[in-house]
Amino acid sequence: MRASSNRHVAASVLTIGVILLTAQAGHSDDVTAQAVLDRVHRLDDTERKWRDRTRHMKITIHDRRGGERLRDLTMQTLRQEERDEKVLAVFESPPEISGTSFLQFQHRDRDADQWLYLPELRRVRRITSSVKHESFMGTDFSYRDMELLTDVLEWTATEARARIVGETQVDGRPAHRIEFVPSIRDVGYTRIIVTLSAEDLVLRAMEMYAEGDAPTKRLELAQVKLIGSIPTAHQMTMHQPEEGTHTVVEISDVAYDQNLPAGLFTKRSLERSGEAR
Repeated sequence: MRASSNRHVAASVLTIGVILLTAQAGHSDDVTAQAVLDRVHRLDDTERKWRDRTRHMKITIHDRRGGERLRDLTMQTLRQEERDEKVLAVFESPPEISGTSFLQFQHRDRDADQWLYLPELRRVRRITSSVKHESFMGTDFSYRDMELLTDVLEWTATEARARIVGETQVDGRPAHRIEFVPSIRDVGYTRIIVTLSAEDLVLRAMEMYAEGDAPTKRLELAQVKLIGSIPTAHQMTMHQPEEGTHTVVEISDVAYDQNLPAGLFTKRSLERSGEAR
């Protein structure tokens, strides 16, 4: 009886030990993920800080049959307090969409406000939450994706659970894979895994999962170059594996801190930008 009792005690101790080790490992992952994100925020608030940015984008949309469609646009961004951002994108070609303009107000604590100006109708259309899953101007990006590109890394612990889910290599250098599981807002995906290069903590990839183990979309960021002290991706590719499509965005003429006026980022300015084309 005593030997049997000792075995039960030993088994119970072992079980408790395994539970404690498992809990500690999970806690370590959470802390490690948060530590990495804190370092990203510190860099963005100091040596990589910027107030406004202008970029030219050449977009090539590849369909599943091998066809291509082209888009050209200029995108301007204004950062405000509390990490809020305003974005104005004006399409320059092809002729049938020239003058179409997109305005986004990114908010730290709620969904972004988005509007689209359609020159042929001479009116501004508000992008409601119910249509944010739709394609952004025929690309593999959705309106929601336009919001998530800058929003994900800003999520707090109450907005999403973050944990390290592995390490990988990007251009032969180590990188962290961090999984975010949204807990408050409906962002259209059940989880998102981002890849951050370990050396400079620059976003290099983003995988969006709707369900299952395969990503619904995968975004790759490449050709990272320094503009001053700010590492800047000069190419983005969004893949939709199940659709067999992908969109390549080539970025050029990047300029930071050009003192863009706040008045540029208004609904009235959205119309004027489109009408000027």
